[in-house]
Amino acid sequence: MYLSAERIALANQTISETFEQSSVAWQAIPHWNTGDPAQTKVRSDVTSLLQTTPPTTPAPDPLGEDPVAITSISVPLLVTLAQATAPTPDALLAAVIARAVYLANAVDDSVIGAVKDAAQPAPGDNKDADTAKLLTALIGARVTAEKYGYRAPSCLLTNTVAFTKLNQLVDGYSVLEPLLTAANVNSLHRVDKLVDGAKGTLLLLGRRQLIAHGDAAAASPGEEPVDIAVSVPPSLEVVGETKTGYIELAIRIRFAPRVKDKYGVIGVAKIT
Repeated sequence: MYLSAERIALANQTISETFEQSSVAWQAIPHWNTGDPAQTKVRSDVTSLLQTTPPTTPAPDPLGEDPVAITSISVPLLVTLAQATAPTPDALLAAVIARAVYLANAVDDSVIGAVKDAAQPAPGDNKDADTAKLLTALIGARVTAEKYGYRAPSCLLTNTVAFTKLNQLVDGYSVLEPLLTAANVNSLHRVDKLVDGAKGTLLLLGRRQLIAHGDAAAASPGEEPVDIAVSVPPSLEVVGETKTGYIELAIRIRFAPRVKDKYGVIGVAKIT
């Protein structure tokens, strides 16, 4: 046995905490456990097929499209026997923390990429969006979300260009809070996956539940337009000894992002 049960448990706790603190997807989108670590696909539960635009009478079709494939991401690392069995776990924890952050970024790229691809398009490219245009765009996205029942405070995803625009100063005062209040947004996240050249991209994620900022992991996924099916949570895998005498470990996760209602993800604007 390369690692004791206590050390594996400590490593898994550290990985879980680091991942939760580092992953925007984990903080902004609810997730659920499939209960089968070997699962290769998961049901889609798509509800968009039932809806008409604008919403009138729901179609009688059953839920779902084809099942969604489970994605597996594994980040390998090597440790020496001395590091693995040292009296204190500092070396092991330092190694897994660095890889857990990398794993969180990889998961964000996958999940936010799926959300971005499924989002309803922004009404136009507001290249020179001032505060008034941003307010109009945000309220317009809010109106669309409310049509489909997403009336709880929303989550706003942006890239760096848009995040900077939202935090501009007018007469020495930040416009961020008035913009978010008018659009009923209580959670704002900047994510690298939304990079679109020199344009700022904003996506509004509708909510049916009241979810505090960064607390989506504790929310029920059933009511929300997007969730993450998890068959293996972020955790440590002990692979074994290599031919060079190191111990190979891995930080792994198996998951599937599910966009169940594309009308719950609205493109707000693309600005410069």
